[in-house]
Amino acid sequence: MSWKDRLTRMDPRERRLLTVFLSVFAVVVPIVIIFLTKRAVIVSQSDNDQIRKVLDDLAESQQSLLKSDTMRQAIIARYGRAAPPLGALLDNQARQNGIEIPESQDRPVVPHGKRFDERSTRIQLRKVGLLSLARFMESVERTQFPIVFTRLDIRKRLSESDSYDVELIASAYDRKEAPKNEGNPTGASSSAPGGPTGSAREGALP
Repeated sequence: MSWKDRLTRMDPRERRLLTVFLSVFAVVVPIVIIFLTKRAVIVSQSDNDQIRKVLDDLAESQQSLLKSDTMRQAIIARYGRAAPPLGALLDNQARQNGIEIPESQDRPVVPHGKRFDERSTRIQLRKVGLLSLARFMESVERTQFPIVFTRLDIRKRLSESDSYDVELIASAYDRKEAPKNEGNPTGASSSAPGGPTGSAREGALP
């Protein structure tokens, strides 16, 4: 039996119900299709935004890593250069900034672990202005040598304006050369009775 015959045999009530059903179906289906399409577009945009954010984070992380690596290489290069005698270097930088060093004293070398030695020099300045002092300290730090000021004591001279007595201690850190392993003359390796030994812990900068 064909659909036409079935429709012919339906009573008016059934035909009205079928008409209403088809009308509702014709309205609902496009709405569902539009809804699903918009939802797919929104999900796709959200995924694209997340992917874009991940890519931006990766690019930012890469830039941070490159910056950190550049700083690390600069620090390695700086500590790879041994500073000249501190007394002469400080005196030269002080004269360039119009400062005289009336008193300078080298202090004993202090080892820091097995990799670094600290050389330090104490200097006394008299009747120095703050601007000249700041320029002097900045010029020392710009020498690209591993030198830092580990002590700064400023005393105001009551009888004069912008006049200070200053005590400074400048420290330079020298990297030691790694000791070469002495080879076994016989070419044979030997082991300690207690088993293999761990590597010695390297000292760090203060």
